[in-house]
Amino acid sequence: MREKRHFAARGRFQKYQREVDCPAIAGRKAMKKVLCGILALALLFGVAGIEAASAAALKNEYKLTMNVSTDTAWGKGGVKFAELVKEYTGGKVNVKVYPNAQLVGGDQMRQAEMVSSGAIDFMLNSTINIAPIIPECNAFSLPFMFPSYEAVDAVTGSAGGEMVLKALEKHNMVGLGWGENGFRELTNNVRPVAHPDDLKGLKIRVVTPIYVDIMRALGANAIAMNWGEVFTALQQGVIDGQENPIVGIIIPNKIYEVQKYLTNWHYSYDALILAVNKQIWAGFDPEIQEQIKKAAKDAMRWQIYDVSRVGLKDGIEFLKSKGMVITDPTPEQLAAFRERTKAVYDKWVQNVGPDVVKAFEEAVASYK
Repeated sequence: MREKRHFAARGRFQKYQREVDCPAIAGRKAMKKVLCGILALALLFGVAGIEAASAAALKNEYKLTMNVSTDTAWGKGGVKFAELVKEYTGGKVNVKVYPNAQLVGGDQMRQAEMVSSGAIDFMLNSTINIAPIIPECNAFSLPFMFPSYEAVDAVTGSAGGEMVLKALEKHNMVGLGWGENGFRELTNNVRPVAHPDDLKGLKIRVVTPIYVDIMRALGANAIAMNWGEVFTALQQGVIDGQENPIVGIIIPNKIYEVQKYLTNWHYSYDALILAVNKQIWAGFDPEIQEQIKKAAKDAMRWQIYDVSRVGLKDGIEFLKSKGMVITDPTPEQLAAFRERTKAVYDKWVQNVGPDVVKAFEEAVASYK
């Protein structure tokens, strides 16, 4: 037994002697202890840091921008989304709606850029206003693409609609859902318009280059003008007419007070996209992301089917009661408009992207 203890002690002494004689070995052991200590501290503070970061990730307020007032069909959709986000997240996420493009000084075309940069968190924005930076959005503005609202639904629920939403990701945004401003109809204060020749010489306010091309192809003088100036310009005769959705813009902005004629021609569709900045979206944990997605889906479905399209049923009769003369072009008359604008359609296919346009056309054809 004494011999075993002797050899064990001798072994420990030899090991100690080797470490004393070879400082590198002793140094490695000491370094290992230090590194283990550092790693333990890093893990401890790392976990605490992650927990702190998660707790700090949610802001007190997330800003949502949109062009219009909260009492419009479009605006009501933004308010509904904010309400449902608060409800579905149990108050963890609070979205505040900023109407009338007030976060961008009234410059509605800057909203997508501001969300892309992260200066604004969310937007409920028209594809018309997004198209300058994301040309795929111009697919909705191609002249006479959609014969009906059902055809629009077929597109937004198709691969074509998904391609447009995917295009947002290249610009640092995530698309959450589709809303609706509606078909853009023509009003003017000179004469009924039922044929392309009826537009000749009329001064029509438009907002984007594709609409400038369309109006010129139809013989009208296209006038680019900020929306805030339009009512007065119509009232004073500076311009003869404008084009916008009935429920979304014409009725709530009382265009019927300064316009006599409306052509119900469905020449272009104005979709809304509900989107969020990509970094803001990444800051939400998966559970909150799912809750926000559900809020977007439910709010936009309500906005389209319970507000926009329900209001449209009564909108035409309301405008008639206000003295407007409504023209519903026949299929033959619509064919004349379509033929006159075919060159514009073909030109803008290249801007949008042939693959996107083909997907849109296939979805419309499948509905038919």
